[in-house]
Amino acid sequence: MANEITASASLVAAKSGVNISFTATKQNDMTGADMLQATQAIGTTSETLGFGAITGAPAMVLVKNLDGTNFVELGLDSAMTNKFAKLLPGQVCLFPPSTATIYAKADTAEVTVLIAAVEA
Repeated sequence: MANEITASASLVAAKSGVNISFTATKQNDMTGADMLQATQAIGTTSETLGFGAITGAPAMVLVKNLDGTNFVELGLDSAMTNKFAKLLPGQVCLFPPSTATIYAKADTAEVTVLIAAVEA
């Protein structure tokens, strides 16, 4: 079967009479069959995101900050020196990771995130 994975992202903004609207969709084949949708509590020290039975780097990952107050950061190393996202309350990040190990760290208190991931 082909095109089992569909990822979509959109950005719409309007201010002072200027508007932008962009939507992109990409379909990919899925070699494996494992996928995950779960929540994870992220503490104030870096920890890895759990991808369940998915082995290797997932094809696509979505992370949503479910906290109402604190932000969470995503990075490529445990020291969080290579951060690639800062998710404020309610924000979402959709990305194709280049590695199987993604780190997360909460701001000032534990944050719960939603993780959705699909195997490559």
